[in-house]
Amino acid sequence: MTIRHRSGCGGRPSAGLCRWGWVLLPAVLLAAVSPGMAEAQVQASDNARQITVDEAVEIALRRNPGLLQAFSAIEMAEHNRLSAYGALLPGVSASFSYSNSSTGRLDALNQGFAATSYSTRINAGYTLFDGWGRFSNLKSARLGVVEQNARYREAEFQVMQQVKQAYAAAVATRDLVAVEERRVQRQADQLEFVRQQLELGRATRSDSLRSQVDLNNAQLALLNARNNARTRTFELTEVIGSETLVGPTAEAELAVTEIPFTRDELFAIADVSAPGLQAASVAVEAAEAAVSGARSSYLPTISLNGGYGWANQEFPPSNRSWSIGLTGSYPLFNGFQRETQVFRAQATADQARQAERAARLNLSSLLDARYATAQSALAGVDLAEQNVELSEESLRVVQERYQLGLATILELQDAQITFTQSEIDLVSQRFDYEAAVATIEALLGRRLDQQP
Repeated sequence: MTIRHRSGCGGRPSAGLCRWGWVLLPAVLLAAVSPGMAEAQVQASDNARQITVDEAVEIALRRNPGLLQAFSAIEMAEHNRLSAYGALLPGVSASFSYSNSSTGRLDALNQGFAATSYSTRINAGYTLFDGWGRFSNLKSARLGVVEQNARYREAEFQVMQQVKQAYAAAVATRDLVAVEERRVQRQADQLEFVRQQLELGRATRSDSLRSQVDLNNAQLALLNARNNARTRTFELTEVIGSETLVGPTAEAELAVTEIPFTRDELFAIADVSAPGLQAASVAVEAAEAAVSGARSSYLPTISLNGGYGWANQEFPPSNRSWSIGLTGSYPLFNGFQRETQVFRAQATADQARQAERAARLNLSSLLDARYATAQSALAGVDLAEQNVELSEESLRVVQERYQLGLATILELQDAQITFTQSEIDLVSQRFDYEAAVATIEALLGRRLDQQP
């Protein structure tokens, strides 16, 4: 389709209307297309399976990929602990040999020639003393399991935070869709009224065109809001690790419940229950145990070995023998490997201490910031609710004044924009509070409604 522009439009009294036509053209096209697109968005959203926030958290704890990786780290730590326990037990091995040759060999026992030989032996060995390396390694392995469990708990609450924030975002965008739907309805009613007034000669053509622009802009905002709601639904599905599209229930809302703890009480709880801080503290203990194990290499190693065997040229072997021995070793010089090992262990321990200090500082900073954000959002919710009531009443007054011819279309537009923005601000403040509370729970490693 080709749109042709008439050069004569600019020289006529209707030039203003011509300019309005070019302004309204994209919006009119949008108004013609957007109903079908909006209906498609609604149908797509209806395909999502509705779940509660608790169900979303439960699914995520079972299926979130990052959480499953954290669980595999626990299994690896448990196998390391099993290996450390095994180092305290004796080692047992069995060996068997058989040989056959084309040329016979002299049998010293039977004074003959034999072409075959058999032997079987069982050996056992146990390290009586190696300093305290094995016990240090066992302690480090035990602490490794504790650390990985704390890491898993930290990852668990981080997933819960992500799910709650994604769920709240899905609810918030759905509420914003409702805000834009009400805006579209108001603008449609306004346009109809202005057209009636225009027929009666009580309004101007400019008022009608402005009302049409407002309606088209509202329809565009509604389409964007529905697209955002669709996007948030997919983000929620991704966070919980579901293969089917899920979304919040119709009853879900952004509930604002005041935090039942003061700032100082939250810091006290964090010192006890924060999983990130616990994992960092355990990592320090494990690193210090590794330093002790590295220093044990300066001590000698004493081992006890024994064995029992059978050997003969015929099967089953009948000649039996046993052996027992005690051995000791001490490396006088091994190319500074012991010194390097101790230095690395000490450096790792120092890094773990600094990591714990950094984790404590970061926890304090984040907890204080999120608590302040929550309190600000909570106060913002109260103010936003008041603004909604005031702006709604202001819009009603301006509408009545416009109907009486005492207000202009620009004043009515400003009142419409102010009221819509107040509703958007209310949804935004509620979401900010929900997100801050979810972050605080993730930092503390516990729900805020849980009894201490």
